[in-house]
Amino acid sequence: MQAPSSRSEESLRSRFANRSDVTALLAAFCFFLSTIEYMLPKPLPFMRLGIANLPILLAVDFLPFNWFLVLVAAKVVGMSIVSGTLFSYVALFSLAGTMVAALVMRGVRRVSGQAVSLVGVSIAGAVSSNATQMLIARFVIFGEVAWLIAPLFLLTGLITGTLMGFFAEYFVEHSNWYAYATGASEMPDTEDGSDIGLGLDSADDGLWGGAPGRASRASGTGGDTGPSEQVDAQDGIGRRAAKKASRSVRRRRYEALIEPWVAAVLGVTIAVIFLLQQGLFVKALFFLLFILWAWAAGKRFSLISTLIVMVGIVATNLLIPSGRVLLRLGPIVITEMALSEGLSKALTFEGLMYLSKAAIMPGLHFPGKFGAIIAEAFQYYDHIIEYRGKVHAKTAVRDIDELLQKIWLDARFAGPSAEQAAQAAGTAFLSNQSRTRRSFIFALIIFTIVVGILIAAKTTGI
Repeated sequence: MQAPSSRSEESLRSRFANRSDVTALLAAFCFFLSTIEYMLPKPLPFMRLGIANLPILLAVDFLPFNWFLVLVAAKVVGMSIVSGTLFSYVALFSLAGTMVAALVMRGVRRVSGQAVSLVGVSIAGAVSSNATQMLIARFVIFGEVAWLIAPLFLLTGLITGTLMGFFAEYFVEHSNWYAYATGASEMPDTEDGSDIGLGLDSADDGLWGGAPGRASRASGTGGDTGPSEQVDAQDGIGRRAAKKASRSVRRRRYEALIEPWVAAVLGVTIAVIFLLQQGLFVKALFFLLFILWAWAAGKRFSLISTLIVMVGIVATNLLIPSGRVLLRLGPIVITEMALSEGLSKALTFEGLMYLSKAAIMPGLHFPGKFGAIIAEAFQYYDHIIEYRGKVHAKTAVRDIDELLQKIWLDARFAGPSAEQAAQAAGTAFLSNQSRTRRSFIFALIIFTIVVGILIAAKTTGI
């Protein structure tokens, strides 16, 4: 990367003065970290390690309060779009936990000044976030049993908050981008003109449909495997590739069929209808509809993971017996009301997850200035996952710092010419008319199925 001229330095200064631009970049970094976090295994469906809150922790000291809140909101909305959980309880947990953590971290920093380090600020935010999520889980999923899980959940927050705080402290001390953002130094030059970046070709593939690195390791090319084992491994890789290709075809067809805003409105409407249902039979039918819808939309999901989560929710609710005893297995007592309530909560929780996956599409836009920030953040996010570098564990701070510098200095946001834009707008208008018509036909079909489910449930009386 060439050294920026004095004119470009002045441009960079004005860009850092543009809080909207800074907020969009930090939000994009939140999206990226949230996608990594989303792929990590977790004991509870809404539990997160909190690494996506790192940009919020870094912004505590240099973003004004109003822009700090915009960053928090953009992080929740954007990561819900990326993960497809905007209409699910997970989005509620994320919004509550992130907002409380952000306000606590901001408050601790403002009251204590520099007396409390970023480690302390991070711990306060992580513990308060986990406590808030546990409180919501008590009423939404687990009931009174939530208090049995709370100590482990809070301990997790303490550990992750401590680690994140130390990382943030080290990053603040060694990051050139952060120093420039806070006005502590000039934007540094790089040693050469080569691209700096993350290089997420494989990571991007993993976010949306599997990590090829694991596939190559599974092939057994580096171990003492015989011909039959290698053939079996290659067959497995071929089946996964075919499955991924089939899902990609369904996804492209779905996105060409329906407008994102129509899918979102349809999802919100059906979510309200779904939440009003009380019977297990009708909820189960809605649940099957949502799974089929998500499959037709080409969204990635795991029925095994869904079953594990649902069994966990039901088992947790059974820990406090209520109602008629159905079965005794030694010290385990299965009661009618506890089982029914657990099944209802499990169907609701996972049903909303599948509905959200089906109804949330990449092209969904939000109105106003906030919508513009979300759109700009996704532009930055696209650049993050396009780069060809690496983030190594031993040099994570340096690699992430170089990533931020490269994205910030990259000026590839130029739009098309006026003539090209006019031609594209005319073509898009014609195509959007037919797409909107197809969208409403699709919505009518889904609503017809929903009405059929409601009629069937009422007729059978289940």
